[in-house]
Amino acid sequence: MRRILLLLTLSVAVMAVFLCACAASTADDDAASAAGGESSKNSTQTIAHLRYLAVNAGNASPQFGCWEYKLCRACDVKSLHDYIAYWKPDIIMLSEIYSGEQLTGTAMNGPVLPPGYAGICGMSYDRNTCAPAAFDADGASHEHECIAWKESRLSYVENSAESAFGRNDEYGMENCNYDFTGFRVRLLLPVSEGLSEEITAVAVHPDSGGKECRSEEIDRYWSLLAGKCKTVIGGDWNTDKDTELQVPEGFSVNYSKGQHWDIISHDDEYSAEYVFGIKRKLDHAFSNFGAPCTNCGSYYKTPSLPFGSALGGNDGHPRADGGQGMDHRQILVDIEFPAGN
Repeated sequence: MRRILLLLTLSVAVMAVFLCACAASTADDDAASAAGGESSKNSTQTIAHLRYLAVNAGNASPQFGCWEYKLCRACDVKSLHDYIAYWKPDIIMLSEIYSGEQLTGTAMNGPVLPPGYAGICGMSYDRNTCAPAAFDADGASHEHECIAWKESRLSYVENSAESAFGRNDEYGMENCNYDFTGFRVRLLLPVSEGLSEEITAVAVHPDSGGKECRSEEIDRYWSLLAGKCKTVIGGDWNTDKDTELQVPEGFSVNYSKGQHWDIISHDDEYSAEYVFGIKRKLDHAFSNFGAPCTNCGSYYKTPSLPFGSALGGNDGHPRADGGQGMDHRQILVDIEFPAGN
């Protein structure tokens, strides 16, 4: 009898230890999920998720009557607003916005951003004096390139905003537009209790007029990176040539010319379509961290991106402009990565 009681006592103790361990594991998983990550079932490492959108929102068609062909039509602004609200990207890199006030204010049929988002655009500076200038001033950089973020997931790192303006040397003054800019901010992403990741986001829009302008500007966009910080960079590069894209070692294709990460390539995907049947592959997205997340729909409560990225109007993914208006198709990317690495 004494031996049986001893065995029963040991069994109860083992069961108590097991239940405590399960409760601790569940608590860790819940904390990670609330911060935007999930704990691996086989380790204590947190896997974080990130969804970002890169979009040239401009209206190229002259009949729309938009200033400098930037985003202005009420229907296009609403379509982009509704697309963001549905797909819930954590970070948005925008080019060809009408003005900074359009993001969250009522200027030109705004706001572009749904509730719960904040954003900032590159400031407008005069080309000749470098003094602050109005958003629509002649010879200024304007406020066309912007970064936005979901406030429930990320916060802005103060004083991290920086622009790279159009080429402005002797050659550029004569041949290159000053308001083709790159723009970056740094954002803080909490992924679990006591652990945050800093993400650099870069929106790009180099000159469309010639490679002498564009190549020099793209080179400076890459200089906007914050050291070896985790970086997402994308948008309208105005080129499909690898020599002009100048992608540094360590960066992976998230989407480029129909290539979705290293999963699949669709040769018939064009990111920009113009009148007279002209089609180009001008929009690209890259990161220096993470892997494609092909089941992130469960996390964002949307359909998943089966190839880790999607180009608007292809593979059943909707266009952000509702089917017309913007001359470029948006890129949406899902990333997963081990936090703290």
